[in-house]
Amino acid sequence: MRRFVFFALAALIIIFSVIVDGATPQKKVAYITIDDGPTLNTPNIIETLKRHKAGAAFFVLKDRIETYPDYIKMMETNGFTIGLHGVSHNGDIYATPTSPLNEMNETNEALYKLLGRRSRVVRTPYGSKPNLTDKQRQLLETAGYKIFDWNVDPRDSIGAVVDRTAVLRNLRAGLEAAGPKAVILLHDRKSTSMALDEILSLVEAAGYELGTLDENTEF
Repeated sequence: MRRFVFFALAALIIIFSVIVDGATPQKKVAYITIDDGPTLNTPNIIETLKRHKAGAAFFVLKDRIETYPDYIKMMETNGFTIGLHGVSHNGDIYATPTSPLNEMNETNEALYKLLGRRSRVVRTPYGSKPNLTDKQRQLLETAGYKIFDWNVDPRDSIGAVVDRTAVLRNLRAGLEAAGPKAVILLHDRKSTSMALDEILSLVEAAGYELGTLDENTEF
């Protein structure tokens, strides 16, 4: 009887070891998000994304929707998510309980006037945490908006001249800390446009699939 118990336990240990060793690794997905557009750099950013077959979410500003309507249409045609980034892009957006909602609604109306549709995807300037108050967040969510921040910041918008090596180093460190789901903060500017091929290649080399963040994305 003791011998039977011993062999039974040994068999269970072996089975458990096989299961653990053969476990399927968790899928790694990275979401490229690009703030502050569109700009004159947008077409090159879109072409680079297309070469990598990468999705992206563009968080756009109201005045730039009106200044570069063709680039917004380019985002739409290529299947990218168009999210809202507001009007003021400064502390004014947080001035009152209703100001974040008002700015997103105003931006949404500019988008609707151009495309005939609205967006539910938003990112407030500098991130919702810790900037949005509980009341501001509640009003946005009650209105049907879905708020997205990020967990990887390569710091591609710091300074007039961005050090590409530093951006890639920051990106690598951010991906190591992010885990299986990485939301990467980038900006619609020339230096990012020029470095985007390397940025995407690094993300892919780190084992991430390039997904598209949209209103159905859950974390």
